[in-house]
Amino acid sequence: MKHKQITSYNAWRGICAIGILFSHMYYVADSTNPLWNGFYRIIMRNGSICSTYFFLCSGFFLNYTWKSDVSFGKYIKGKLKRIYPITLIVFLGALFVNLVFSGQTNEINDYSVGSGAWIFSVVANLLLFKAFVPIEAVFYSFHGPSWYISALFGFYLTAYLFVRGLHSENKVYWSKIITGCCISAYILELIVCIYVQISGCESLWLCYVNPWFRIFGEGFVGILICEKISYSRKGKFLDTVLEVCSVALFILAFLLCNVIHLKIYSAWLQVVFMGSILLAFRNDSGAVSKILNKKPFQFLGDISFELYMTHAFIYEGLPVIAGVVGGQQYTI
Repeated sequence: MKHKQITSYNAWRGICAIGILFSHMYYVADSTNPLWNGFYRIIMRNGSICSTYFFLCSGFFLNYTWKSDVSFGKYIKGKLKRIYPITLIVFLGALFVNLVFSGQTNEINDYSVGSGAWIFSVVANLLLFKAFVPIEAVFYSFHGPSWYISALFGFYLTAYLFVRGLHSENKVYWSKIITGCCISAYILELIVCIYVQISGCESLWLCYVNPWFRIFGEGFVGILICEKISYSRKGKFLDTVLEVCSVALFILAFLLCNVIHLKIYSAWLQVVFMGSILLAFRNDSGAVSKILNKKPFQFLGDISFELYMTHAFIYEGLPVIAGVVGGQQYTI
């Protein structure tokens, strides 16, 4: 069971990628159609919470597919081979758009082309460390969604030592170390969120992007879920009940965003809702799993990474074209 393919997880990656795409389609809020307007305000705009699932999955599958005989060099090369080509292609596309529309004003990437800050942002994108710079004009520069890739690469660099230890003779010791790091990360993030809430300051980096929390918090939770999870089947009926409950929690996570406006909810509590998916679908045998194993959901999961990395050209690129045609000013 250790290396059994859990196809439901793949489908959930696709669903969460769509959720993030929805969250960025902010122009739907201006729709005169009350159905679309309401759907965006109640569900679509909250899709950014799905990013937690991707970090949990990254930790889970890093542990799940671990091979102890892989050297660090080979390990990192494999990760870069998977994530860097499309990251580079998308960055170059965003850079091209930035150069074409460099004379227009942009709320995020407002550095003039060729300036020191602009060059720094270019380097931060190319070397995948943009998420670690707590300046919005940097971590959202050129291609905003790629902050995730930066944080993910940081996770891969960090987690290698921990997961390697977890699969060694000192398994219990490393399990305690990972647990301690995870608990510490969540306590610190709780303190940060409370401070941001009380102070009234707006910090997207501290409460949402925060790569340190994503790595030692959510990524490490994914590792622990894989390590502690039980794959013994209790029966298809019980599996179905657990899956339905996790879907209900997933929907509830979206709805609660409309009534809970505390900063702590922006990242700290999402692990409860997204983690339930990993726990409920671990056996891949319930009625919901059968639906998710269908080709449309699996196809969506197979292209989830590509969809995430290119969706900015959908939610921002099309308005750019429409804006140019209409004489308005839009830039990515």
